[in-house]
Amino acid sequence: AAAPALAPATAPAATAHAQGPRPGMSSPLQKPWASPRLTPTAGFMQPRRSWGRTPTPSPKMGPVASPQINALVGALVGSLTSAAVAPPKPPITVELVGESSDIVVDGSRLEWRLPDNWGKLCNYSKGLCTTSPIFGVRRAANMQLWFFPNGSRTAEDCHCTVALERGPDSAGIKFEFLVNGRGIGPKVCLGRRYLGDYPIPFDGSEEHKSKSVVVSMQILEILGGE
Repeated sequence: AAAPALAPATAPAATAHAQGPRPGMSSPLQKPWASPRLTPTAGFMQPRRSWGRTPTPSPKMGPVASPQINALVGALVGSLTSAAVAPPKPPITVELVGESSDIVVDGSRLEWRLPDNWGKLCNYSKGLCTTSPIFGVRRAANMQLWFFPNGSRTAEDCHCTVALERGPDSAGIKFEFLVNGRGIGPKVCLGRRYLGDYPIPFDGSEEHKSKSVVVSMQILEILGGE
């Protein structure tokens, strides 16, 4: 027997058109919705009156100094000015009290050549000394040197001692002693006495007994106000 003829199937696209578009899907034949135009609100993005004008620069403000800084700078400038115009200190000059052939003075330096030679001086017992003529400088009028050939009582062996004796109310001084050209550096005397130990200038041999001892003093500074 012959197979029954099958009816042709209906196309899905035609069915879709016949049934209409699915919910949530737009039809290709439907026109797109246009966004509604927004009417500009008054005051929104309105041009400012200053737009289009030439900008006016702000006035420049200079630095304002603090009153304390001004006072400090003024005091500093004043001190520098007064220091610049301050008169120089007078030179230091050693002066002898009376006349003596044992001391030679040259400005702030003196040389005391002991009248006895080393042969006689080296026989001094420890603690025994010989003294110089009196001399002075401004604000320290009466000073005298004492020389201990074999040292003071507290000195070490093979050392001599040079002492500086001063009058009351004498200004402090900075100075340096040399014994036959040998020293131990600058010293300061603020009171009435200074003692310093120095190597003996010669040994006890016969060849040195006829030699002289020279004690030099260089005054470097007079301390305190003028």
